[in-house]
Amino acid sequence: MQIHEAIEDGATIVAVQGYIDTLSAAQFEGRLQQLIADGARRVCIDCSALSYVNSAGLKGFLIAAKELDALGGRLVLCSMSPNVLSIFDMIGFTQIIPIVLTREEALERLRQPAAA
Repeated sequence: MQIHEAIEDGATIVAVQGYIDTLSAAQFEGRLQQLIADGARRVCIDCSALSYVNSAGLKGFLIAAKELDALGGRLVLCSMSPNVLSIFDMIGFTQIIPIVLTREEALERLRQPAAA
């Protein structure tokens, strides 16, 4: 797994490449936690190069979403392959974390005021 980061339109973009599995999940979760600790509040995870995620990896997404929500921030996922999206859908995460088709849609979502 590789993680690439950028700031775009005031949001933190985290592009994940490869597999988030039992071996890499702790690194992924730790990096998201560090970004949040460093002040990131609007986070987009670009999943266009994510090939696979297992339950250990899903935990990292959920923890980041809940922590950002508690801090008044927001997490949006984008550009998932059909295979990865089916994993998120099967586990019910599509009802918990916003998932959009493109990075542009994610940035638009992150620009909108938080729901009251």
